[in-house]
Amino acid sequence: MKKNILVVGAGFAGAVIARDLADTGQYSIDVIDARPHAAGNCFDPYDEKNKLRIHQYGPHIFHTNNQDIFDYLSRFTGWLPYNHKVEALVEGIGFVPFPINIQTINHLYNKSYSKESEMKYFLSQLCEHHKKVENARQAAENSYGKELVELFFARYTKKMWDLELEELPASVVARLPLRYDDRSGYFDDKYQAMPQNGYVALFENLLNHPDIHLYLDTSFVRTMENQYHHIFNSMAIDEYYDYEFDALPYRSIKYRHQLKKEHHQPVPTVNLTDEGPVTRYTDWRLYPGCGTLESESVISYEYPCSYEDNNNERYYPVKTIDNVPQQRFKQYEQLSKKNNKCTFIGRCGQYRYLDMHQVVANSRMVAKRYKASA
Repeated sequence: MKKNILVVGAGFAGAVIARDLADTGQYSIDVIDARPHAAGNCFDPYDEKNKLRIHQYGPHIFHTNNQDIFDYLSRFTGWLPYNHKVEALVEGIGFVPFPINIQTINHLYNKSYSKESEMKYFLSQLCEHHKKVENARQAAENSYGKELVELFFARYTKKMWDLELEELPASVVARLPLRYDDRSGYFDDKYQAMPQNGYVALFENLLNHPDIHLYLDTSFVRTMENQYHHIFNSMAIDEYYDYEFDALPYRSIKYRHQLKKEHHQPVPTVNLTDEGPVTRYTDWRLYPGCGTLESESVISYEYPCSYEDNNNERYYPVKTIDNVPQQRFKQYEQLSKKNNKCTFIGRCGQYRYLDMHQVVANSRMVAKRYKASA
């Protein structure tokens, strides 16, 4: 007799676990999601009216160096190769490459550098020399100097996190590469691509198994646990435990999708360096598989906000230099270790920022451990 499993959440975290367990033939898996669609924040329905595929929760570009993860997902989708590029809009200058590279410096400072040695020397004249790096501002200033940090990092951080750079750990800026050449790609990963027919089709294939049963518009309630052998839960762990140790902080984003007859930008997504409320905007015609230049432009603007101001949509766990959110999560994590019936997964269950490939790898590991212990 197959063991009944409940998976809460039909994003990558839950869908991958459901599929890996279903492929064994030993489990019957119910997948529920409070939203009216699967695919989580990757949801990218095709807009027939405007002939565009629009990522409803912001652009999701798949990238990884892990061939096993790429091969795993290739079971469920073909790919459109895509080397992601981002530019920043600077008042009085125009569009410049981001992350910062030699061309960024040339545009900003009216230089004509072409050698890495020139770029390195120029930055060495700008950068600070904080001997003991204690926060994100100091880490960034050691690489770029105060002027560039204020322009590209401090304002964006304030909008994105509602925090100053000094309040964030150095690891926040460590994710961005420091480049001394003119490479303009945002990621350095070996595999960079978009699903050939969109993420919706990928998830349809991922969840297409006779032992997986999908129920949308269905919220989790604790009494469900009595019906299942085990639960893999991607809901917010603090919500699950009724905020016993207080709420964990998250940031969210409101999206405004606007149809424009005329619009021009050099790359699909543009970061803004001003002090206004928008962090970035996206023209969906420019992403492969999302549209063509003959389509009318649908521009998506992103407005960061607290999750309480966005229907409790939690997107980004907040980590601060004082370590308060991290310590609070550890209290919930310790509590969860006493719960043999439920395993917490995904960003909200594990209170970690995870890229898509990291979510897939993490969920495959969780599924593997569960199968080994069952």
